[in-house]
Amino acid sequence: MTRTVAVVCGSGVSSTFLARGLRSLLSARGLFWHVLPLALDELDDRADELDVVLLGQHVSAELAAVSALLPGAVVVPLSVGGIDEPAAREALELLQGIPPTETSGDAVAASAPHEGDPHG
Repeated sequence: MTRTVAVVCGSGVSSTFLARGLRSLLSARGLFWHVLPLALDELDDRADELDVVLLGQHVSAELAAVSALLPGAVVVPLSVGGIDEPAAREALELLQGIPPTETSGDAVAASAPHEGDPHG
């Protein structure tokens, strides 16, 4: 089963760019996890499908609220701001440090990311 990762920002714009960079880095390593760019207000609708939530630096103050909303997910704030390669690399390092859960299965997913993802 695929690990589903949400990259979260305030409105969904910066998370879109960061998610694309993260997908590229994951793909280069043979890891095809499902990466969704989401706005904070979209988390509730996707709560049941998320294994990991990466909070953009500018919304990291919402860590406790997001963790309470998504008790089944690992919620991690990013310390590097922006949408460029350093932010994507930090996201990748954080993801690789989170052990797979029973629901996420192997670190290597069976399929590539979906182009029809929201904001993606």
